Amino acid sequence: MIALIHIKKTAGKTLKHIMRCAYGAAHCDVKRWSDDAHVFSAADLNRLMRINPWLASIAGHSVRSTSDIDQAVADLRFYTFLRDPIKRTVSQYQYSVAQGRCREGAFDQWIARDTYRNVQTTTIAGVADAHAAIAEIESRIAFVGLMERFDESLALMQDALLGDNAAMQAVHDANLEDQKVFDYVVREVYPRQQKAATRVSVGANGTASAGRAPRQYNRRFFTNGLYRYAVYKPAVALWRGIGSRG
Repeated sequence: MIALIHIKKTAGKTLKHIMRCAYGAAHCDVKRWSDDAHVFSAADLNRLMRINPWLASIAGHSVRSTSDIDQAVADLRFYTFLRDPIKRTVSQYQYSVAQGRCREGAFDQWIARDTYRNVQTTTIAGVADAHAAIAEIESRIAFVGLMERFDESLALMQDALLGDNAAMQAVHDANLEDQKVFDYVVREVYPRQQKAATRVSVGANGTASAGRAPRQYNRRFFTNGLYRYAVYKPAVALWRGIGSRG
């Protein structure tokens, strides 16, 4: 089983989309089964596998290699994606404003909160300590991709995590025509634009975003959605309801 440690604003939605298409109902975007829990636990995973015994892939903000969930599955392999910290933080702030979670112009108050500082390190290690995060990566996390090198990271992930090539084959099959267009632009259009350019301008935030192919949908994706909304989420809600009553 593979487990995505989903760090906010690091292409997690795209990764989960890929896994839904690749694994169908055998993938689950997990939630904590208890409102007062901080991470997805071995007990949570055991409950999930009772209603989804064919589970092969999980992902979520509450998935942590520092938790005990690997006690539930012997061959659990963690992976995650990182992003340039400055770009990631700016993106999260913009998202917070767009979602109404932060008042526009209140950046100083927003960035002062611990929850928005050293987010990637804290997610990986549980503490804001780079040495601890690096140690966790070296000892417990099977693969670390980079959002800025997303396509290359997916290719590398194929060898690191997906020995049967099932998920990556689904990715390739879903992007056959996109790949032709992308290759043509890289080979013909982009070099022509580079030669014609007399001045290179930088975006307002000083960065360029990582390019990603448009999302593709298939039968497995919709099977995953049916399972997620008809089985998994109602089961978690029922369990939380029982827990809150007693």
